[in-house]
Amino acid sequence: MKNYKSKSVMALACLAACLTLVLVPAPVGAQSSTNLYISLNPTTVLAGEWARVTAVVMNNSTSGLKTTVTFSATDPCGTKMSLGYNRLSLAPGEQVLITTSYPTSPDACRGTHAVTVSGAGGKGKGGSTGPTATAYLEVQ
Repeated sequence: MKNYKSKSVMALACLAACLTLVLVPAPVGAQSSTNLYISLNPTTVLAGEWARVTAVVMNNSTSGLKTTVTFSATDPCGTKMSLGYNRLSLAPGEQVLITTSYPTSPDACRGTHAVTVSGAGGKGKGGSTGPTATAYLEVQ
């Protein structure tokens, strides 16, 4: 049992270290109660391939939070694509992992694509903006 516990602790430490390396922190202001992190896998694709988009949403407040998290991508040619959204209700201190995909088309603009996750401020009702995080996908 002791060996199992130490292996479990080591596995959790490795997972935390891996997430720390691949997740890009959002530039969140001091008054925001939400933190966002985003990662892409792979970070380079051929045009026509897909990339997995993973985001972590964290409620840092001591009260519940209702928010809408949206995913979008913008290519070097200026074309913006909506990748979807999630409506969330988070308890104090709660964090969730959300995944979606970014399908590039065979005739996609080559270069660096910006993939962004953003959260609505306040109770998730439109009008106020919240934190954002961006990761970059190289399309060849």
